[in-house]
Amino acid sequence: MSERPQLAPALGLVRDRVSGPPPRRAATAVPQQTPAIAATPAAAQTSPVESVTVDERKPKKAPARIKASDRSTGGTKKTSVTITQATARNLRDKLNSDRKVTQIQFILSEVEKNASKLKDLVEKEKGNAGSGGGGLFPDATSARNTGEEMTTINLVTTEANLAVLDSLAESTGAESRSQLIRAALRPALDN
Repeated sequence: MSERPQLAPALGLVRDRVSGPPPRRAATAVPQQTPAIAATPAAAQTSPVESVTVDERKPKKAPARIKASDRSTGGTKKTSVTITQATARNLRDKLNSDRKVTQIQFILSEVEKNASKLKDLVEKEKGNAGSGGGGLFPDATSARNTGEEMTTINLVTTEANLAVLDSLAESTGAESRSQLIRAALRPALDN
């Protein structure tokens, strides 16, 4: 076998030598244009000196694509609601057994099924929230149930659906969307 010729070590890879930072680049000077000197003072006043400007605007972004759902219903919106952990667990089990229905579809269908009873269900839900008043604060009730652990779930639905939920919450006397949805889900999911 023939021996290979010894190669020179690559710069910067030699271990026994520490090299400093790379050398600074030489500053590139931009040549400045000097205006021509006018022969007469009157000529200097009438001929303006043109200045060169560089257009440093950022490139324009392409407009966002409009989805079909955005045109028909005002777009989608993300929101979160607070439900009990037991309801969330039962909701998850129900959705795992029926893979054709999404979480928001199930919630909206339960609200629609219980539409005639929602006012009574919300009043019952408010009764579960604990007693308020009698203390320093006049309205000590909250949407949280005192004896149950709560969890938050995220929902993505159209703005039109959220408007319907908000109007139902207002008409039934619910304190929030969460309380309305809890009231609608309890009959179907809490055993």
